[in-house]
Amino acid sequence: MGKRQSRQRLSRIFRYVNATLGVVAVVGVCFWSGALTQLRDVLPEKLHFTQYRPQLTTRIYSTEMHPDGRETHTLLGKVYKENREIASLDEIPLYLQQATVAIEDRRFYLHRGISPRDMLRAAWVNFRTGRITQGASTITQQLVRNMWLTSAQTWDRKIKEMLLAMAIERQFSKDEILEMYLNEVYYGHGAYGVKTASLVFFGKECDELTLGEAALLAGLPKAPTHYSPYNYPKRAKARRWEVLQALGRDGYISVGQMKRADEEQIQARLTEPQQAGIASYRAPHFTHLIIRMLCDTYGVDAIYQGGLRVYTTLDARLQEVAEKELSAGVQKRREQGQIKGNLVGQGALACVDVHTGAVLAMVGGVGPYRKIQYNRAHPGPPQYGRQPGSSFKPYIWAAALESGYGPNSVFSGSPISIYTSAGKWWRPHNYSASQGGNYTLRHALALSVNLVSVRLVQKLGVDKIRRYGCQLLNIPPERLTPVLALALGVCELSPLEQASGFACFASGGLRAKRQFIKRIENHRGEVLLQTKPEIVRVLRPPTAISMISMLRGVVTSGTGRRAASVPHACGKTGTTQDGRDAWWVGFTPDLSAAVWMGNDDNTPMRGSSGGGFCAPIWASFMNQAIEILQVNGQYPQGPGVKATLAGEPEEEEEEEEKGVWVKICTETGRVATNFCPTTTEEYFADPEDVPGPCTKHTQLAATGPSSPSEESDRPTPATVRVTICTESGQLAGPYCPQTAEREFPEGEAPTKVCTLHGPPQAPAAAPAAVEPASPLPESTD
Repeated sequence: MGKRQSRQRLSRIFRYVNATLGVVAVVGVCFWSGALTQLRDVLPEKLHFTQYRPQLTTRIYSTEMHPDGRETHTLLGKVYKENREIASLDEIPLYLQQATVAIEDRRFYLHRGISPRDMLRAAWVNFRTGRITQGASTITQQLVRNMWLTSAQTWDRKIKEMLLAMAIERQFSKDEILEMYLNEVYYGHGAYGVKTASLVFFGKECDELTLGEAALLAGLPKAPTHYSPYNYPKRAKARRWEVLQALGRDGYISVGQMKRADEEQIQARLTEPQQAGIASYRAPHFTHLIIRMLCDTYGVDAIYQGGLRVYTTLDARLQEVAEKELSAGVQKRREQGQIKGNLVGQGALACVDVHTGAVLAMVGGVGPYRKIQYNRAHPGPPQYGRQPGSSFKPYIWAAALESGYGPNSVFSGSPISIYTSAGKWWRPHNYSASQGGNYTLRHALALSVNLVSVRLVQKLGVDKIRRYGCQLLNIPPERLTPVLALALGVCELSPLEQASGFACFASGGLRAKRQFIKRIENHRGEVLLQTKPEIVRVLRPPTAISMISMLRGVVTSGTGRRAASVPHACGKTGTTQDGRDAWWVGFTPDLSAAVWMGNDDNTPMRGSSGGGFCAPIWASFMNQAIEILQVNGQYPQGPGVKATLAGEPEEEEEEEEKGVWVKICTETGRVATNFCPTTTEEYFADPEDVPGPCTKHTQLAATGPSSPSEESDRPTPATVRVTICTESGQLAGPYCPQTAEREFPEGEAPTKVCTLHGPPQAPAAAPAAVEPASPLPESTD
């Protein structure tokens, strides 16, 4: 009887246990189903763990070209949300890997993402102490938390963390997980990843770390702020000892190694501390301009997280010289009281390569960058710069030469009164009262005679001046207001725009687009962007050659004598009304640079002139730049402009020049066809000397046989394709109104350049009435 009752009780207990287990199983299934649902919410539908893309640091570099062809680079600045550089596991010392495993997850190579054993151990220790003293997160779980989750202390987050950790373990090997962890984890002081941490803390690559340094880094991820060697060196030393003991415990190092590593000094090995999220910049105005341009083009996230390598055109050697010379020049004027102190009196400098448009140096101000962040060298909208004064005159003179006047055309510099459309009289005057009478354009530019400039604008029309000015400066037309005061430089231009504009003269009339970036690479070194110079012709070669000659006269016998120490220097001074702005813009055959000086509050300077304030800075900078770059180019050769229009009064008629400019293939030395890969323009004094068309680069040579079935030994007549004037049937010149491409058998193409069409000879229309600038300037130098 008793045995029967016992069996019945036991049966009931089993039924209760089964029922309980069934309920627990149902609850467990529901629980894990809910967890899996949450997991699907965490991960995008098509996320692949193999697409590991941490936030990376973008680095911006200068580019220094050496005479022997070498190319070197200097770090200008870093842009990041998380300062991180990627390192492969091969680059990370073995003892740093071992130290990380020993202190963070000693069973890393045994578990599959989570470690139940460590979880039970941590729970028991925490239960006994009555507080949380130990954690049980594996390296894989920490990686998951850093990459996809938050650090919120909730059961929901913990379950997601475990599930994701197990999923990652199925996708990756242990070495791959450890590599991702070491690149992802935060070490403090803005350093993400072990490669950046070794640079931030010790100023060396991670494969150069000592055992003691590696142990210190391995101990930081647990509490980067608490164990900071900068702020808490004793805590950092104690934590390092814990790591070294863990290494010894697990047999990675000997006792002797442990003790020697513990004796390494910490403070003596540390670099200067860096504030998290702050990038240090060289050439800060230029570097910030590059960042702004990159963000506008590619978006903020791509720049701040993409880990790009941006190689700019800036030459760090020239930049250093530019900063030194401009600072010395501005400081001298501050100390003499000619410009304001307290960082109000300022200057700017910009330099470009004549042939490529590459920006080689840019100084946007003098003083600590945090106090002078406005870029005076190239500010951009809404303020584009300062008034150029007489340094704008070369653009007017170039328009005059393009329109039929010549360097010896004569204009009056006598007083003039102009009745404006506003119903007022404008009476501009020259910089000096002695500047009266008649001047050739050459002499007027050398002495910067304002009233000759005013008469030129009247003759040519404001619209033509704006058109040529915008073409040379590469700016939109709305930047130049249609007023007669353009004759005195009433507009806003930046030093960089001026340097680019004057480069058009030095290059023989070719405008190279301003170039800031040479190439962009991703963090793997793959080239994403490779730039090339973009060059267009904006002036005829004779016009540019005459401008070079006249601007050389400014240096040898005009207002720019302070720049004469630079070989082959040409340029123009500029000083605005009341001495508010001073300029010198000049060039050599290879470099073009502009220097500006003035007060930020636009108040007048004392005793200012472009020749006195800016030309010496320019000359000192250019002499050193030429020496550094080892450049020794030559200006374009050939005849200058011969006048076809009379000035005021009429000058003696000049003998007509019969020479022609022809585009030549650089490989064959013959007249270029559309298929010649590289060409140049050459001047031939006698049209009879022009060679025939190039026969090496023809349509046949460029494209090959039209059909692969043609027999290779069948003779094919050679042909050449040339551009001809449809009226004369000769090779087209720059002024032929109607041209066409024609193909001729070899030897039958025309060889002479059209002489039927020349430069326009009709006088310019009288300018329409325009609204004057307010107030109208009376004089500039």
